Amino acid sequence: MVQSDYSQMFSCPRCGARGAIINLKAAGSYIIIKQKCPTHGGRTIKIPLVQKDLVLPYIRDGVFRCFKCGQEATLDHMKVSGYWTLVRMLCPTHGNKLPFAKIWGTIYSELPKGEVAALKPAQPEPEPIQPISQEPSEEKKFCPNCGASMKGIERYCGECGAEIE
Repeated sequence: MVQSDYSQMFSCPRCGARGAIINLKAAGSYIIIKQKCPTHGGRTIKIPLVQKDLVLPYIRDGVFRCFKCGQEATLDHMKVSGYWTLVRMLCPTHGNKLPFAKIWGTIYSELPKGEVAALKPAQPEPEPIQPISQEPSEEKKFCPNCGASMKGIERYCGECGAEIE
């Protein structure tokens, strides 16, 4: 299928509106999607699992929509329950009184970033690794074990083999 076919697949066949995804699960070799058009009600879409990567942007678009009006919505609340990720959207018109959408957790974790990135707790960025200074350290001029003279960059003493801290 070409991209326009996927776009049409996720649009209502009667009015062409983008509906909200209310349930998404993996069943065997298929992804089963229950989608709700704000005007014409619900329908089921069945997509082969091998085409998952091609439809992930359309799935993300459907997950982040209001059930009642079809507008783009933002994430209000998310919780994990077994294999499922339950998400509730915040619609600019209808607020957060929308029901939870039930999304298969594995697929939800693969959705393109954007609103999904906001779900993960902010993790501090690791500090960059500092290169080991090649300059001799004044503290390591002599082995603390045997007193042998050192250049300051050795990890072990050349005379007695003691580890230099």
